[in-house]
Amino acid sequence: MAARTLSKAAGTVPYRRSPSGIEFLLVHRPKYDDWSLPKGHLDPNESFEAAALRETEEEAGVHGTLRGYIGSLGYRVKGRAKVVRYWLVATEGEAFAANSEVDEVRWLSPKKAQRMVSYTRDRNVLARAIQMIERPHQSTLYLVRHANAGKRNPNSKKDHKRPLSSRGHRQAAAIAARLLKRPLTAIEASRYRRCHDTVAPLAQALDVRVQHPAALVEGAPPEDLLKHIRTLAHDVAVLCAHGDAIADLLGMLAAEGVRFGDELEWRKGSVWTLELNRGRIVGGRYQPPPRG
Repeated sequence: MAARTLSKAAGTVPYRRSPSGIEFLLVHRPKYDDWSLPKGHLDPNESFEAAALRETEEEAGVHGTLRGYIGSLGYRVKGRAKVVRYWLVATEGEAFAANSEVDEVRWLSPKKAQRMVSYTRDRNVLARAIQMIERPHQSTLYLVRHANAGKRNPNSKKDHKRPLSSRGHRQAAAIAARLLKRPLTAIEASRYRRCHDTVAPLAQALDVRVQHPAALVEGAPPEDLLKHIRTLAHDVAVLCAHGDAIADLLGMLAAEGVRFGDELEWRKGSVWTLELNRGRIVGGRYQPPPRG
């Protein structure tokens, strides 16, 4: 996907503290008759952060301070790919006036906001915002085994360059479509081509660079991977690794008493959604590879 074809926008989840607890702001757009979060496209040469604050002020009349990066998600609008980056905003003042885009705003409790918001993607952003405020020690990590890349040649000295198969490319596209619905803050992969290419469609859709930490390389000790995961305690990250790394990690955690609730599997193209508490993995659930 060429960068010039990607529509870029920024938004916020404004919040305030009231006598009854935390409240979140939603905006009503009469053009679409929906309830959503404040957001808008970047102006030329404008940063995502500046656009997020500007759009919040223009649409909702809210002045505030960025308090935390929630993440990026992607979707398509009229056939064009769009990426939106979201931040928490602690409100410092408000003076809403109906305008051409928004005719009403509402401050709502977390439960009411999640019920009223019109789109699943906004509901996911709200869920992460609530977690960041109410349970900042908790987070989520998506551990992906690289997609299908044919069979290993034990005599090859270039196995790290082995590409995805046609099936693997379809799996990578399906993984991207699944994870684009969640706000993400980082995408990492083993430097091996088959791992990088598995998350490349996701990274391209979100206009982010794939990082290649050594802890994800084939044969790296599971202790190194676990130590690296703990550095991501405040992120919602996607990590793509090899079967041996995932097997060793899950086996080590299971032996230590972590309950996953599923039979331990790690088929090519599968995803483990791991729950973190203070940087420690406390559980997870398995998603099998996409069909096809």
